[in-house]
Amino acid sequence: MRLKRKHWCENAIENKREYLVKATEISQNKFQDFINCKHLALEIGSGKGDFAISMAKKYPDINFLAIEMQSMAIAYALRKIPDEKIDNLLFVNVDAHYLFEQIKNHKVDTIFLNFSDPWPKKRQNKRRLTYPTMLNEYYNILSLNGQLIFKTDNDVLFNDSLEYLKESKFKVVIIDYDYDGKDEFDSLTEYESRFRGLNIPIKRFIVKKE
Repeated sequence: MRLKRKHWCENAIENKREYLVKATEISQNKFQDFINCKHLALEIGSGKGDFAISMAKKYPDINFLAIEMQSMAIAYALRKIPDEKIDNLLFVNVDAHYLFEQIKNHKVDTIFLNFSDPWPKKRQNKRRLTYPTMLNEYYNILSLNGQLIFKTDNDVLFNDSLEYLKESKFKVVIIDYDYDGKDEFDSLTEYESRFRGLNIPIKRFIVKKE
């Protein structure tokens, strides 16, 4: 869902500009230095940033790239960043396909897909972040034993995604139809908090590259 632009958007972005890279800045030192690290994780479709900010604070030894196409969502996220510096967090306002090409020589340890758009109409299915072509992209940029972790509330998307996995090279680690949220290497998203409050089961799978 596209967010309505707010009057404070530009100020919010400029106030925390050090946490943002735009498509035109991918080749610059700021981004290149960030991905040239020992441990790199991506969240694709970071929304309003709850997950990425929380994970970056919990795991300071991992650099977190939060990828989001909507600049308004990034503005919401940047407003949530506390005053204390978080050196291992960077939001990227770019299409994921373009980013994959830019980081292909920098292996990624973990990719997170949290409550992605289900694109329910059949003609839209190819836009899903778990579609076979996307799984192929993830596999190519992940390091050996790197993981793809997917969470959703949507039953159809989850079941379809499990079918997509059968066409991929990934090895299944966990399939959970009622994830309790207790994995230490995880954090709540805005959507997840809402769904759990409504007692909607969260589906989750973890797969890895061998």
